Amino acid sequence: MGASALPLRRRRGLVVAVVAAVAFVVAAAAGYLVTELTSQAHVETGTGPAGPPGGALPASGALVPVYDLASDPVFPTLSTGYAIERHTRAGATTEQLARSEDGGRSWHLVGPFPFSNGYSQVQFSSSATGYAFGPAGLALTANGGRTWTEGPSFGGLLERLVPLGEDVWATYAVCHGPAEPATPCGVRLAVSTDGGRHWSRAAAPSGLAEAYDGGDILARVTLDEAYVVSYGVTGGGGLALTTNDGASWTALPDPCSAWQRADLAAVGGGRLWLICGGRPVAGEDVSAKAVFVSRDGGRTFTPVAYTGFGPTTGPLAGRAPFGQLAYAGQLSQLATISPGTAWIGVSGVGVLVTSDGGRVWTRAEGVVDTGSDSGVGVTFNDAYHGWAIEFGEGVWRTVDGVHWGLVDGR
Repeated sequence: MGASALPLRRRRGLVVAVVAAVAFVVAAAAGYLVTELTSQAHVETGTGPAGPPGGALPASGALVPVYDLASDPVFPTLSTGYAIERHTRAGATTEQLARSEDGGRSWHLVGPFPFSNGYSQVQFSSSATGYAFGPAGLALTANGGRTWTEGPSFGGLLERLVPLGEDVWATYAVCHGPAEPATPCGVRLAVSTDGGRHWSRAAAPSGLAEAYDGGDILARVTLDEAYVVSYGVTGGGGLALTTNDGASWTALPDPCSAWQRADLAAVGGGRLWLICGGRPVAGEDVSAKAVFVSRDGGRTFTPVAYTGFGPTTGPLAGRAPFGQLAYAGQLSQLATISPGTAWIGVSGVGVLVTSDGGRVWTRAEGVVDTGSDSGVGVTFNDAYHGWAIEFGEGVWRTVDGVHWGLVDGR
């Protein structure tokens, strides 16, 4: 199979001798499926489907109450942000794109998605270029959500999408058979080098599977290097690394494989954060949690904080609690900007922060725990500017990486 069979794959890293470069391209090409993903692309005006029974959709430009935001807000600039707005009328649920022009203080509708509902996340690489994805599939916009193009059929459930400029990677799960632990879903990767207009399948990450009730996390380090970790309440789990644009993968030890949820962040230089979350305790808003760090690209992990009461198998089996990490609440999301500093969104608690490499976690100053058991998302643009959302309650912002203030909420 020659490199010419893969016109969509960008040849990168050609800084070695010509013979070595050619050998690399040929070897990499052999790892891909030649066929492109089937395209169903068509452009819609953005007028969207008819409104739900019993009332018309709110008009574009209408103010969005913060408790209607249903996805992590993403801010391609410090002032412009996007999120999914979701509301129910007469028993029908409708999703629309919401936009903020003032750093999250207020949100207004851009308009409805023109395809079936089922979008769970958005990503924007600029104020104009963005992606909405989830069970409904993939939709792309080049004008801030005024019009959308339907993406290709991936042949599975789209889980994560991470753009680095025009270079976009997406992970998706392919499930076969009944929804039970005996038939886990395979994890796949698709790659686009032209902003999502065309896609190719990369080699499947080595040894990764997720349960029907699980998911996967994609963490990109560079254009060529990325990690994928999978998890599931009833099975699955695994961690894999690629350093050659998805052409091949290395299976790595996964200390969260016995847990029900995991989140991963890569900060470069071989530094990784991996956080494991346990099954909720019946009748109580508590769950086990553990934090691992790696300094060698995931080849070895060191546990730095543990609540105790975790799985009876794995590297922490039988260990007493150590570090300082809240047993209260459910793990929602991890965000980090450096090897020493990270934040965790915890439902029922709010946001926890560490500045000592993960050993001691304290409540982020200014993020108020409302007592809600809804999820908590945390995102950062840089070392100072971040946003936290407690779904159904409020949006907080920090401009110094330390102090937080409510910018919109109850």
